[in-house]
Amino acid sequence: MTADMPGLPAMSAVGSAAAADAAAGRLVRLRDVDFAYDQRPVLRRINLALAPGDFVGIVGPNGSGKSTLVDLIDGIHQPLSGEVLVRGRRTDHYRRREMAREVALVPQRFDLDFDLAVREVVEMGAYCRGKDPGVAGDPEATLARLGVAHLAGRRFSELSGGEKQLVVLAQALMQQAPLLLLDEPASALDVSHQLRLFDLLRELNRDGLTVLCILHDLNLALHYFDKLLVLSDGEVAAFGPPAEVLRPEVVEAVYGVRAYLHRHAGRTYLTFSPRLRGERRGRVHLICGGGTGAGMMRELVDAGYEVTAGVLNALDTDEKTGAELGLRMAVEAPFTAVGDDAHAENLDLLRAADLVLVSAVPVSRGNA
Repeated sequence: MTADMPGLPAMSAVGSAAAADAAAGRLVRLRDVDFAYDQRPVLRRINLALAPGDFVGIVGPNGSGKSTLVDLIDGIHQPLSGEVLVRGRRTDHYRRREMAREVALVPQRFDLDFDLAVREVVEMGAYCRGKDPGVAGDPEATLARLGVAHLAGRRFSELSGGEKQLVVLAQALMQQAPLLLLDEPASALDVSHQLRLFDLLRELNRDGLTVLCILHDLNLALHYFDKLLVLSDGEVAAFGPPAEVLRPEVVEAVYGVRAYLHRHAGRTYLTFSPRLRGERRGRVHLICGGGTGAGMMRELVDAGYEVTAGVLNALDTDEKTGAELGLRMAVEAPFTAVGDDAHAENLDLLRAADLVLVSAVPVSRGNA
């Protein structure tokens, strides 16, 4: 017992922290964490708490500190300041085998110094936490759950990058740790295997596994995860439910691209276009409707113009597109003629424009 315990005062502090985290329902907690490589700041003032059963994605540009954050939780690195706690215990107080019982990591890069069969690689997940594979689980059943049981007898060195990713995930699952960390687990997978992977992670999460996963695909992040942590320049830019976190203005500020949020058939998804820097080219007012102006709206915005539109009926395709793009529009209620207020607003937009474009919109009493 004493070999694992650095001393009574430390154990008392650890015990009180563990009790506090248990009472608050926390599995992982980062408090005011800073980290640097050779005096180069990588993470600053990171605060994060994970409860058992959380399903959280980490997104952000390259170099924003995502992999470093995951490595800190796994105890691979120690913070420059602040503290990282797993079950209320600082990560530098864990031995590697102890940490393996709490946290399983699927790294971004993985290499073996010696050639093993896939089955043996998967079994290593049980050994690293001190269990016989027969007790920890069936390696081939774990591979089958990932759809790669046919690889069990192959040499790990013979596999493709995507196949290796799935095998390393199977190895991590053999640890049977309550927290699974994944660093871009789908980067080498085709679309079919990406969806199968995230479906499986969701299924494992429903069974009680806590998941913290780095990924770059914002639409997968929107669809699958309960919460998203957005990192930018080593700091937390946003944290919360995906639809609240990945607002177009947040995506533009973090990634430097235009983002458009769409809702269709009960699903939310993002599309992107480059953000042009410099002054706008001018203001264009678009007279359109019935979907005849949606494409022009996007092209004009992408080209750097300030775009207005009207008069549009609420819920019209062009009105929805304009709302997604954040355009100022003169809008009238559906299935009604243009009223005085909408007409006056449209005239104001017309007068303020440098150019007026009229799409091939049908004209009738409803929009005249």
